[in-house]
Amino acid sequence: MIKFFRKIRQNLLSENKFRKYLLYAIGEIILVVIGILIALSINNWNEKEKLKTEEIKFLKNFKQSLIADIEFNNFRFNKYDLTKESISILLNHMEQDLPYQDSLKYHFGRITNTWTPKINTEVFEALKSKDLNLISNDVLRDKLISYYSWSHNVLDAQINKYVQRIEDASSTIFNSRFNALWNGNYQKYRDTENFDDLKLEMMPNNYNELKKDKVFMYFLGSLKNQFYWDIEVVQNKINPKINDLISSIDSELKTLEK
Repeated sequence: MIKFFRKIRQNLLSENKFRKYLLYAIGEIILVVIGILIALSINNWNEKEKLKTEEIKFLKNFKQSLIADIEFNNFRFNKYDLTKESISILLNHMEQDLPYQDSLKYHFGRITNTWTPKINTEVFEALKSKDLNLISNDVLRDKLISYYSWSHNVLDAQINKYVQRIEDASSTIFNSRFNALWNGNYQKYRDTENFDDLKLEMMPNNYNELKKDKVFMYFLGSLKNQFYWDIEVVQNKINPKINDLISSIDSELKTLEK
């Protein structure tokens, strides 16, 4: 092809058709430039398609991870609902000076339960190591950053604060007032690996004295309030945040996959 064009130019020169030669040369240059621009355009299009494909993959991974977060944390918050119920039952029973019932040992056991909700950050960390700007929608990108920042700075901090209170109480309050911490039917749990089958229990050394124990009653009453601020507040926020994100991701995927 190059020899062909060169031959044309040489023929034009040999025939002293310089004007035609010049016009032909300019035309050839324009064709080359157009070819380069087309090649660049195709290359840019291919690169954009590659980035879009990667973005779609990340968004689908985010959605899958968020759905798993809901399932994982719903189980744990359901367990915390039982803890809240046990705190109320114990407060009501002891403040009314009611006699001891065998079922109370399970409620005492429940108030020591700590279930740690978690947000899986693997996809977000992978995106950060790649480039956050891979998510082309500014609003969605900001939502993702806000959600994972909240999970680290608020969710983890509040849950850990509550867990620490229970751990502190195990060595300062429970140890001198109950027979043991976290007695339970571990054999049944080992056989089934089902937390629903696990029942922890704590039997008070002296229930009648415990009802009059100001330190313990203060702890139990405070635990109800602390449970609200440390557990319920984040519990009421986490699923709406996740569902809002999933909705935004679905909307963006529809746009990208058109």
